[in-house]
Amino acid sequence: MHGCACLGESVSASTTIYSGWTWDEVVGSAALAAALIKKGKRVFIEFPSPQEVKSLIISGAYTIGISHREGAILRNTTAIKFFNDKKLGIIFRYDGSGRSEIIMKFANVRSITETVLEYILTLNEKINVPEQLLNDIVSMNELRLDRLSRVGKIMYKALKMNYNNKEFRREMYNFALNAIKTKSLKLPEPVIREATKFDEALKIAGKLVREEHYIKYNTIPLLVVSTKFDDEFIKENFSLLKPIAYDLLLKLCRSNGLGMLVLETDLGHTLRICLHKKDLSFVKIISSIPRELSEKLLISLRGNHIIIKYKNPSESNLDNVLSLVNKITASILESGQ
Repeated sequence: MHGCACLGESVSASTTIYSGWTWDEVVGSAALAAALIKKGKRVFIEFPSPQEVKSLIISGAYTIGISHREGAILRNTTAIKFFNDKKLGIIFRYDGSGRSEIIMKFANVRSITETVLEYILTLNEKINVPEQLLNDIVSMNELRLDRLSRVGKIMYKALKMNYNNKEFRREMYNFALNAIKTKSLKLPEPVIREATKFDEALKIAGKLVREEHYIKYNTIPLLVVSTKFDDEFIKENFSLLKPIAYDLLLKLCRSNGLGMLVLETDLGHTLRICLHKKDLSFVKIISSIPRELSEKLLISLRGNHIIIKYKNPSESNLDNVLSLVNKITASILESGQ
């Protein structure tokens, strides 16, 4: 079911905006929707999950943060992307066969929202997003969380607790659209409520570390966040721990130079290995996996992390992933690293 941002009376045509899941992408989508509504269009909004994007066919629409690079097929569609490392916003136009060309570039922009605002000017419209909201988005993009305003901190915390929640994007979008319309940054109760869960999750995480509710292979910590794990503390607090599991992994990794996380997801269990040791390489870790087993796995590198998943989700049970961890840790410890 499409969600409609129908704030205008005059409707000459309709269009759909497909949005990514970050605050930046959602606010950018709200800004574009507001501009298109001013032009008399009826605007629908969709928030496909990253998994859904991979098989998505989009035609005659707009996308914010989504392009063919994420696996979607786009036809007769305008896609808006932002590259944070280059502070560059790019507008792609896809023809009926799915071929794309760059039709606009915007340099020295700080977010996809600012890219959208520049693009809106080319439509002979102007939309104003509250400056505080723009600055908070930039701070989140650059992970400068100490610069967030009070509202920005609540936004960040609420999203952390709902990163995989498609329905929560509707709350985010409605807040952004209202902020653009009224210039009020009054947060809806569901967003405030979810932010308080983040604070509760941090307290639980502190207790987890203090009481060592994780496995230790000599000096290598393994955090298991799963309802299948034989630890009542983890089971009881799974819903709070899951959204901050990566943050916990980073904490353990910085303290020990190496850390592992087994996380239960909708597609089974995933293993993530964080490496901060100079005397141990990713190659060494990956080579410790037996060849016959590695053929069943999807292995990728992201920054200083190795992410390992089973190709077949039915094989991605906790026992199999823990068996994989045993093989990797045994190899590391035998090498004396």
